[in-house]
This record gives sequence, structure tokens and C-alpha cells, in this order.
Amino acid sequence: MESFNDTKNTDLLSDLEEPAPELASKGLRFANYLVDFLVIFVVLICLMNFAQLAMAEIQVIYIVFFLLYYSIMEGLMNGRTIGKMVTGTRVVTRDNEPISFGKALGRSASRLVPFEAFSLLFGDAAWHDNWTNTIVVKNK
Repeated sequence: MESFNDTKNTDLLSDLEEPAPELASKGLRFANYLVDFLVIFVVLICLMNFAQLAMAEIQVIYIVFFLLYYSIMEGLMNGRTIGKMVTGTRVVTRDNEPISFGKALGRSASRLVPFEAFSLLFGDAAWHDNWTNTIVVKNK
């Protein structure tokens, strides 16, 4: 006859923990970049066709739109740009929490650093991920 004290010992907290998120591959991240670049490019081409702008004005508009696009999309759309929506990925903190608008703005600004786009080729994370303590993960 089994007694009450012979029951199996379990750790209730380990049963409640969520599994670690699956990181997005470099291929998915490159696809994110291509889709987002295309969105930004199309918007800028439309602006250039409707307004006669000097090259310096276009460059300023590009930087402002670039910052706004990534900051608003990642900060207010649950870490997802249009590219991330297409590939089923999102940005979260290293603790798997949604990122704030401020963190999204930091990611966006750090993307403007020269050669930052190539940083993912030489490591597991891009500089804008490391500098803001964020990761790109696959959606559940």
C-alpha cells in the first residue's frame, strides 16, 4: 500500500516555464530585410515621383522614414515589421518580453551605423540586436 509521503516529487515552477523561443535563422532575417527594404524603397520612389526633391532632401526623408518605419512597426506592432509579418518572426527582449518603443527606436538608430547591415554575417546576432539586448524569434 502506497503512503502519501511516497508521491513523486515535482518542481511546479519548471512545469510553468515557457520553452526558450526559437531564434530566427539568418535566411529569415535576410528575407525580413529584403521585404522591409522594398517597402521603404516603394514609398520613397512614390515620394520622388510626386514631389520634385533635391538629392539631399531625399536622403533626409529616407533617414526620417527609415527611423519611423522600424520604430513604429517594431515598437507598436508587437515587434513586427511588414517583413517580419511575412516571415513569421518578431523582435523580443532577451527575456522574451515585447520590446518598448524606446528599444525599437534604439534598434532603428543603430541600424544607421555604417556597415551595421553586414554585422550579422560575422556573428550570431546583428549589432542592433546586441546593442539593445534584443533577439529576433520565430512566432509560436
